[in-house]
Amino acid sequence: MGTTRSTPPVTKLADARKAMYQQQIVAAAEYEFSRTGFADARVSDIAKTAGVSLATVYKYFGGKDEIWDALNAARMQEFVAAVRVRTDGIDSPLEAILVGAHAEVEFFAAHPHFLQLHINEGLSWASASAEAGRGGQRAAWRTGMEMITRAAELAVDAGQITHLSPRIAAALVISALQIWLTDWVSEGKTTPIEAVADAVVAHLRVSLSAGRA
Repeated sequence: MGTTRSTPPVTKLADARKAMYQQQIVAAAEYEFSRTGFADARVSDIAKTAGVSLATVYKYFGGKDEIWDALNAARMQEFVAAVRVRTDGIDSPLEAILVGAHAEVEFFAAHPHFLQLHINEGLSWASASAEAGRGGQRAAWRTGMEMITRAAELAVDAGQITHLSPRIAAALVISALQIWLTDWVSEGKTTPIEAVADAVVAHLRVSLSAGRA
């Protein structure tokens, strides 16, 4: 009867150290990207903010583009998870979209540097999944767009959205997020985020169900 070999403690420690440094570097990069924009962010500043040497950054990442991709991938995984937690179990497809939009506003508010770096890019979020955007950013926004489009397809099939295609409905959701969150930031984040989320939901409730009898 064979025996199962466990992972050596040294390997586990090395893996844990690698994950720790990667998370530390990505968090620092998120701050630097939000502060200066991707183009002007320097890897040396990312290393300084992370509290590691430049050699350590290059040990785990090939450069600024690779860090950018890792950041966007990680945040989008968290974004999707946050929406699913709030929408699982909701029977109404339209209501799931609206509850999801509320969660999405709260997610960005909870990650202000991630929000700011996307505002800095100056792109339409609804089209960043196409040719606009940079590297992993396009994949991240494509994931978000596809998730909301699938929800809109269910709402169309259920007769809850009757005047819009699923993709246009999804684009309206994403555009509303960008408009309200950008305004919230420009106004100094003085409005409670719950009120911002409620305003987005109220707008979408009218916009998405406008064609219903």
